[in-house]
Amino acid sequence: MEHGESTTTTAPTPPVPPVKHHAGIHSCDEEFLAVVVPFLREGIGAEDEPDPVAITTSRKLDLLRNALGPDARHVDFRDSAHWYRGSPANSMATALDYYVTHASPEGRLHMTGEPVWEGRSPRQIPEWKRYEALATELFTGAPPDLMCLYDTRTAPPDVVDAARHTHPTELDRHGVRPSPLFMEPAVYATLGLGPLPAPPGDAVGVGLDGDLTAGHRFAADQARARGMAPDAAARLARAVSGATGYAAAQGCDRAELRLWSTPRRIVCELRTSRGRITDPFLGFRPPGPGTRPEDGLWETRQVCEFVDMRSDDGATGGWTIRMETDLVVTELVASG
Repeated sequence: MEHGESTTTTAPTPPVPPVKHHAGIHSCDEEFLAVVVPFLREGIGAEDEPDPVAITTSRKLDLLRNALGPDARHVDFRDSAHWYRGSPANSMATALDYYVTHASPEGRLHMTGEPVWEGRSPRQIPEWKRYEALATELFTGAPPDLMCLYDTRTAPPDVVDAARHTHPTELDRHGVRPSPLFMEPAVYATLGLGPLPAPPGDAVGVGLDGDLTAGHRFAADQARARGMAPDAAARLARAVSGATGYAAAQGCDRAELRLWSTPRRIVCELRTSRGRITDPFLGFRPPGPGTRPEDGLWETRQVCEFVDMRSDDGATGGWTIRMETDLVVTELVASG
């Protein structure tokens, strides 16, 4: 280096994965339109690409219709209250189904959506934050152009901050730029995941030795005994089957199943004494043409609002899948 030459360096920018998944952060209606209208018009004007889809509140959908004018007829408008209902796994199933159904043969499609944050519980919000990391993971290498909308007037500050960690790029009226806070999806998805609380003292259990399929029958019987509607108990049994099927496919021939409930919730936990779960997105990928050990966990996540997975730290390993959903109690019909 020559004497006097500047040694100033700039901080390296995190690598951007091959996925178009932008965070459209805005703080007023004007900024909302400045971000979304050009994005939609880009999709409208793209050759051999189907109509773009916009998912947000009914009020903002009206803003878009007015701003787009005649071009509005080329946009599929969807209400976010319907799109983002259920669990993050349910919403991802909706998005993937829409994409497969509507994308061009080459997989191209412009999609923009605003997740719902109002009314989410402290237990739900972290799951929906991880949903965005999941979207980055699932669509990496795929051709759609995705933008998630965050209104600082309605989204909590921690949610907006999370968006900058889960989206590789941000999009505003000036264009697309890499997000300096972006984290790899698998890293973000495991942040803050401590040990699961121990089951309560009144939990009931059964040892599964050799025949893990007995687990779903135990779960269904226990659910019905607690007043769960028969169809809901059957769905819970399918969720448990997804977990026991995964254990069997991993070579586990012994496991313990425990179940407990509150007046509103029912929880079922499968625990093995060996093996590890290292993929934080296990069960979020839909089954494909080929059979995979984790395919049944797709059903598990579709049925249960919360599916927590943890691996033990012991020398022999072991893992736990905890499934939680509403205790849908059979309604008593009064006789005449």
